Amino acid sequence: MTTAFHVLVVDDEPALREICEEALTGAGHAVTLASNGQDALGKLGAQGFDLVISDLRMPDMNGQDLLSQIRKRQLDVDFLVMTGYGTTETAVDIMKNGAADYIAKPFDIKHLLLRVRSILEQRRSRKEQEKLSAVVRMLGLSKRLGTQLNRVAVVDEFLIHLRENFSPDAICLLLPEMLERGPNLMQGRLLETNEVLRVFVIKLCNRILQHGKSYLLDHFTLQQSSFNAALFPGGFPYSVMAVPLDLPQKRIGVITLVRDKENPFYCEQDLQLLGVFASHTASALQNAHLYSRLRTMNQDVIRSFAQAVELKDYYTRGHSERVAEYACRLGRTLGLGSKELDRLHIAGMLHDIGKIGIPDHILNKPGALTDDEYENMKRHSSMGREILGQVGAMNDVTEIIYHHHERMDGQGYPDGLAGDAVPFMARIICLVDSYEAMTSNRAYRQSLPLGKVMYALDRGAGTQWDKELTATWMSIVEQEQPGFFPQ
Repeated sequence: MTTAFHVLVVDDEPALREICEEALTGAGHAVTLASNGQDALGKLGAQGFDLVISDLRMPDMNGQDLLSQIRKRQLDVDFLVMTGYGTTETAVDIMKNGAADYIAKPFDIKHLLLRVRSILEQRRSRKEQEKLSAVVRMLGLSKRLGTQLNRVAVVDEFLIHLRENFSPDAICLLLPEMLERGPNLMQGRLLETNEVLRVFVIKLCNRILQHGKSYLLDHFTLQQSSFNAALFPGGFPYSVMAVPLDLPQKRIGVITLVRDKENPFYCEQDLQLLGVFASHTASALQNAHLYSRLRTMNQDVIRSFAQAVELKDYYTRGHSERVAEYACRLGRTLGLGSKELDRLHIAGMLHDIGKIGIPDHILNKPGALTDDEYENMKRHSSMGREILGQVGAMNDVTEIIYHHHERMDGQGYPDGLAGDAVPFMARIICLVDSYEAMTSNRAYRQSLPLGKVMYALDRGAGTQWDKELTATWMSIVEQEQPGFFPQ
């Protein structure tokens, strides 16, 4: 069964609403019902939906007006119109207004489900591409930050990317120890002219500076949060997101973005992306403070890339760091030089970056993957190469990442390489990646006992993994376990 989407069915006929609800629920989707456009608009404002299926003629607000309001508010939801009164001209008009499809009443319920499946599959694909785009934007920010040599330049570059990627109406950046022009940098008419909002944002920043919790606030969520909304007794007409700028041992600031009610509200995906941007910028500010120039790619930025994937899956937290550590431990035993070890470390940290484009329901599935899901999962190697291909400084590790699931017997992917055709460093990452996976808890199983892991390594030497590398790694494990490697 596919991942459940959230569908809003809007129709003034109770019997038709119930039929649609039963069919869509049976197809695995979460369904909410509304009796007219006005009712639907209220539900759309209170929670997120993937698809609206709406009748055209309804009291209070018809389907065309509902679609116009959705587009006016720039809500992220697809729209399917169903009606028994439509004409070809009507269909053309609603499609021009942004509807994904049109179905005439009366219709066969199987026909409706086919239309719904088509729309939602296109939506899934679009969302995956948006995730890939977000990673490319993160890489673009990191590349630009890597060219800046001082804190002021880093801050200016950060602000440019915030405006380009999040379109805020106002920005507040709190950096108590780093901004020579004062502890707060505020930009935008909303904060310059609205004293009440400015006080609210400063209080929010100070709270985050103390406690470190990110916030996503609008007139719906503010009432449900622990933050005091008393400053806005008439309602909160803004969308605000704020995240801390954290270093490993220190919180150096807070970034807050504000949109007014005329623009679409920020969502959880925006908040996560802003958090990664903040992580990159915090690292860049730290390096600009310590060095005369930034390195093209430092370990903090690399770590934030890995965390962008691991945020999607609780069970793989720390996986990339451990793979990088194990790869370098094996590399040192093999006598590799510092440049090769650096490449191994970066490849280990980023070997799963392509999983940012894999649907969450596959990454976190507690049981075995279906054939189709497994084929989807295998795409992460190619996605990793596609993502990292945007950064020239990563060229020397891209092929390692692309081939880290090849096998010595040619049964791996993506290219089915065998023997010496598998790049040497990809063989190292493949081996230690498998070891780390077997010795860690996953969504589908608990970690394996070390004895079973060693048995599996011995059985797979020469077929799944390079025979000599496996022997060397098993020797390291036997000498240094228990307690040497983090579990």
